[in-house]
Amino acid sequence: MKNSSDRTFTRTVKSWIAYDAGNSAFATTVVAAFFPIFYLEFWASNLPKIEASIYLNWTLVICNVSILLSGPVIGAITDINQSTKKSLTIFTITSVFFVGLLYFLSVGSWIYALVFFGIANYCFCVAQIPYDKILTKISTPEKFSIISNQGYAWGYAGGGLLFIVNALMSIYPSSFGLASQSDAIRVSFLMVSVWWLLFLIPLLLNFQETRDHHKSKGVVLSSLKNIVTTLKSVYQYKNAFLFLIAFFLFIDGAHTVIYLASTFALNLGLETSSIIQALILVQLVAFPATLIWGYVANRFGDKLVLYITICSYIFIIIYSTTLSSALEFYLLAAWVGCVQGGIQGSSRGYFGKLIPKEKAGEFFGLYNVMGRAGAILGPLLVGSLLTLYGNVRIALLPIAILFIIGGLLLTRVNNEIA
Repeated sequence: MKNSSDRTFTRTVKSWIAYDAGNSAFATTVVAAFFPIFYLEFWASNLPKIEASIYLNWTLVICNVSILLSGPVIGAITDINQSTKKSLTIFTITSVFFVGLLYFLSVGSWIYALVFFGIANYCFCVAQIPYDKILTKISTPEKFSIISNQGYAWGYAGGGLLFIVNALMSIYPSSFGLASQSDAIRVSFLMVSVWWLLFLIPLLLNFQETRDHHKSKGVVLSSLKNIVTTLKSVYQYKNAFLFLIAFFLFIDGAHTVIYLASTFALNLGLETSSIIQALILVQLVAFPATLIWGYVANRFGDKLVLYITICSYIFIIIYSTTLSSALEFYLLAAWVGCVQGGIQGSSRGYFGKLIPKEKAGEFFGLYNVMGRAGAILGPLLVGSLLTLYGNVRIALLPIAILFIIGGLLLTRVNNEIA
């Protein structure tokens, strides 16, 4: 019999995976689906759609700039005072609180909606820093890829399950004792909060971290010094830094597709029900696809997975400019579902193998800055072109360039720490 240290999926690892099933409800129900739809159709219903879309894009830019400035510091702090678990808890609960507040907003409250969403999205993103760091504490490098992809896969399953329930609520509100579709969507925000908290509990119970209580003073200054020291030693960690630049570009494109898919479809004139059905399709496809990518990465390497998914996204962007019907949008959604988990899971697993374990928080702080705040370029490009031309099809094309350059840089990364 194998002891617990030899098993890949220990109780702690399963708890780590479970958290992804919880926080993915925010990414799916709130970010990808109901917030952009409800924002345009309800909170900002008194504004032209293009104008409202521009405000949403700039909210994402501001949010991501905030992550850019604070992410590395937060990661470095968790290395110094071993506050990984505490940081994850604080940011998760804060995000949960502001998601819940969306329930109380009335029609026309688009400014409050953007503020609450911006805070919730910021905390969701920076909570990913300690969460990703925990991966390096609960397993060994050769298992990072399979565990990372499992996390994303079950995230799609968990987030997708709640989203299906929320979608049915929005389509058939009277069957759930609700007066209207708007009431159903508002209740969905509360359900995401509760769901996310429930899936946080196993990790809090099963992940133990020894705190260093002697390093509480001057911790921010110490973290800044550590970041400067690390940045000065770029050559020592050249593969990790080169990967971060490539990741900044190609994951920027992937996140832009996720964030703006619903807005894109609405501007093309698709019905809300068609968009919701397409997003359900993404979750149904993404779960098995991401599990498969995990086994492919474990056997053939993460870089092969990244090359395939990057090329796929380039064709997705090109195909999106030809959309004219709900059926074509469904095909696009299925395609995205096939590759989305692969590019996310293999990026995290591969990066975990390139960094020193003692600096995992600091490096994953930089990683999440590049991944989350990396989405600055995408929304900025889309928002700028929307402002200039008012044509959402043209606005998406430059995103393909980000994938191309990111993929070319990835070829320069070697599979080693130094």
